[in-house]
Amino acid sequence: MTGEIRKVLLAENVKLRRKRTTWFVPAAVAAMTLLVFLAIAYAAARDWAGVPSGFYLASSTAGWMINVTGLLAMIITCFQISGEFALGTVKPAWVKGLSRHGWLSGKVVSAAAVVAVLFLIVVAVSLVSAGARYGFTDLKEKDFVVHTSAALWKGYILCAALTLFSLWAVVTVTSMLAAYFNRPGSAMAVAMLLAVAMTVVAVFKPARPFLLTSAISLPFEQMTAMSKGLPLPLEWGELAWKTLACAGSWLAASCAVGHAIIARKEITF
Repeated sequence: MTGEIRKVLLAENVKLRRKRTTWFVPAAVAAMTLLVFLAIAYAAARDWAGVPSGFYLASSTAGWMINVTGLLAMIITCFQISGEFALGTVKPAWVKGLSRHGWLSGKVVSAAAVVAVLFLIVVAVSLVSAGARYGFTDLKEKDFVVHTSAALWKGYILCAALTLFSLWAVVTVTSMLAAYFNRPGSAMAVAMLLAVAMTVVAVFKPARPFLLTSAISLPFEQMTAMSKGLPLPLEWGELAWKTLACAGSWLAASCAVGHAIIARKEITF
């Protein structure tokens, strides 16, 4: 199956090089991240919200942009999988020696790689902008060091890694839906409806640890609180295992269901 995944990745790479969106979407994400940063920096400088520090601006900006990145993850995955059914190009791909499972795995890996690049753009723009504006120093309360810059960096890196893993879970959940529907629009509608439903269910506190939306948002919420010197919502070890357990469960379950769907998929066009 590794060879089949490689073939799909090579094919997707060729497609991406021919599309204008390959360059437009990353540029748009970078521009949007910069705009969000400027808005947060403006508010922090006037004491409307947050604190004027590099770590706060970087973590808060990334936290705001996670929703945009998650939405793009759903759109990209739906078009990479359901789009093949809509165009009818999946049939020759399967006829030419690709197994269904290899094809789906390659599509998921390809979408996950694109989402990772977009997320890293968000992180890079946030860090560069925040570093240029305030730098990354110890968080102090008068002469008392609340958090050292080393501790803040460790927290930021951990939060970024946990968030990226959760975004990959978004890709696999969306791929499961995209494998079922033959139109990208239908898959996107159901994926967005699922996201809205999770947001509503999050009102009930006992349900939050089981929601993928919580796994996506919680890491940078923790980092934002740390950068402001506020009490942390969770211990770092607890944050890590809860995020990995939640996102990992969604990822594993959706992968299994997605492959079961694709194995019984009937191509009638």
